[in-house]
This record gives sequence, structure tokens and C-alpha cells, in this order.
Amino acid sequence: GIISPVERLVTGSKLRSGDAIVGVASSGIHSNGISLVIKYAMDFSNKFLTRLPNGNTLGDEALIPTRSYVSLIETLIENDVDIHALLPGTGDGVGKIAFDKRPFTYRIRNWPEVPELFRFFHEQIGIAIEDCLKTFNWGVGYYIFLPQQEVERTVALGKSAGYELTVLGVVEEGERQVIFEPANIILNPPGE
Repeated sequence: GIISPVERLVTGSKLRSGDAIVGVASSGIHSNGISLVIKYAMDFSNKFLTRLPNGNTLGDEALIPTRSYVSLIETLIENDVDIHALLPGTGDGVGKIAFDKRPFTYRIRNWPEVPELFRFFHEQIGIAIEDCLKTFNWGVGYYIFLPQQEVERTVALGKSAGYELTVLGVVEEGERQVIFEPANIILNPPGE
């Protein structure tokens, strides 16, 4: 695509220690871990018609359309939010937060409500929380990294655009890893 003016280009090079990590709620699985869902569904007697605790079927939850984040990012850019980095929550789950090759630690202190499908795989099937965090988006489909002074405005703009944003944590200097405090787990970067 064409980005004009060039100042609107977000490459991730501005990512800094002290930046806030803001998560945008996913609409569901977004295909992260769909192979795992299919594998288990085929073992259930009712397959994809297996009921989850919320009353929906496994198939219903697996087929929730993936949310588009385009209008959110357009809103932020049009309002001159100083975005340091953007990251889709796909592939390698929550561990993907440590995408940048520089020595940053991503400290996650807060997390939004986890969708029913993911809770089912953890609580009912017994998939370990670490495996869930490395497989599923765990309820966050997009990450925005920005200066602390932009957080409040970003959350308000996101809400006005129809998205649920949660301040997840902060980027720190240190070993390249994700410290997921809600579960007291350290996640290695993608591919490690």
C-alpha cells in the first residue's frame, strides 16, 4: 500500500523501554490454534456440536469471524497518536509480544477477559496455561506499543471507534521475554 505522508509509517523502530503495551480485544480464535481445536473436536462424541459452558457449540465459537483492526489504526493515525509499534496477535500467541529482536522485556500486568473457547481448552480439556498462551491469542488480537502519555487518549479513541482496549503492561530494558504476571509465567520469544 501507499502511506502518505511518510510520517504515518509505523515500522517498530521507535519502540522504547517505558512504552505502554495496549491490547485490543479479539473477537475469538482468529485461527490461532485452530488445528488444536479441530484435533480435540474430532475426539468428542458430539464433535463441533459439543456445548461449552456458555451454551454455544464448539463450532459456533470456532467460527466467530475475525475482527478487522483497520478502522482502529486509521482512527489512531488520523488523530496523530504517536504509535511506536503495531503487532497482530497471530502466531505464537502471547509469546509473540516479544517480536522485536532488541533486548526488551515485555511485562504484562493486566489482561482482559479470556473468551469462553480458550477457557474451555484450559479448564475443561486441561491444556496447560503456558501452552494456551503460546497457542491462542488468549483474547487479544492486536497490540499497540506507544508512549505512556498517549495511553489515555488511545483507549478513548479506540472505544469511540468500537473497540475494547486494555492497558496490558510496559516494555522494559532486559532479557528478550514476556513476563505474564497474571499467571506468573515467563514466555520465550517466538521460535525459541
